[in-house]
Amino acid sequence: MKIKNTFKYLVLRIFIFWPLISAVAMLGAFVLPAAADNLAQGFAAKGTLSPGMVVALAKNTQDTVEAAPASDTSRIYGVIIDPSDAPLILNRQSGDQVFVATTGSYPVLVSTERGPIKAGDYLSISGTDGIAAEATYQQSAVLGQAAANFDGKKGAITSVGSAAIGKITVNVDPHKNPLVKNDISIPPFLRKVGEAVAGKPVSAIHIYLALAFLVAAVMISTALLTAGVRGAMIALGRNPLNKGSIMNSMFKVVTAAVMVFVIGLFGVYLLLRI
Repeated sequence: MKIKNTFKYLVLRIFIFWPLISAVAMLGAFVLPAAADNLAQGFAAKGTLSPGMVVALAKNTQDTVEAAPASDTSRIYGVIIDPSDAPLILNRQSGDQVFVATTGSYPVLVSTERGPIKAGDYLSISGTDGIAAEATYQQSAVLGQAAANFDGKKGAITSVGSAAIGKITVNVDPHKNPLVKNDISIPPFLRKVGEAVAGKPVSAIHIYLALAFLVAAVMISTALLTAGVRGAMIALGRNPLNKGSIMNSMFKVVTAAVMVFVIGLFGVYLLLRI
C-alpha cells in the first residue's frame, strides 16, 4: 500500500512539473545553439592584433594567433572580437589575451581594395594582412559574408593607399571559397584584359558575356557599314546626279554603325563592372 501511494505521489509530481520541465528543455534548445554560434576562445597573440582583424593560427601552434596572411587565405581561422560581444568564452586566462570568434556575426575590418562591399558578398583577405575585402576566384577560402554595405565613403576609419578601411558586421563562417568552383576556365590573356577594363578581378562568366556582347556589337556595326557603303556605291553608279542625298544617307548609316559599336563597348564595360 505504501509503495502504491509513493508511485501515485511521483506520478502526480511529474504531471505537475512536466510543463516546467518542457519549457526549460525548449529554452535550452534555443539558447544553447545560439551560445555555441557566438562562442569565442582566448589565444596568445603574435604581433599587434585588435578587434575586427582576421586571424590565422600561428604555424606549429594551437594557442597563438596572428594576422591572417594575404598570401595564404587557406589559413583563415576567425576574427578578433571584444570579449563583451560574446556570451560564452573558452580558455580565458589572466594576462594578455585576444579573443577569437570562428562563427557568428561580428564587426570586421574591411577594405575597398577590390571595390565597394555589398551585403551578401563573400569576403576574404585583402592585400593587407588581417584586413578583409571582397573575395576573388583566386582565393581558396573565405571568412564569411558581409551583412552590411561599405563603399569607403561612409564609416571609413583610415586608408591603405587608395583603399578605404572601415568596419562592418560580417557573418563569420570560414570555409572554402564557393567562387572557385563556380568559375570557368578562361585564357589568361582574356582574363587580364577583362580585369584591366574592370579594374578588379572578374568572373569568367562575366568575361564571356562581355565578349559575346562585344562580338554582337561588332557584327551589327560591320553589317550596317557594309550595307550602307555598298548601297551608296550602287546608288551612285545608277544615279551620279543624286550624289548629295546618297552621301547624306551613307553618312547616317555610318553614324548608326558607330553608335552601335560605342553602345556595345559601354555594355561590355558595364558587364565587367557589375
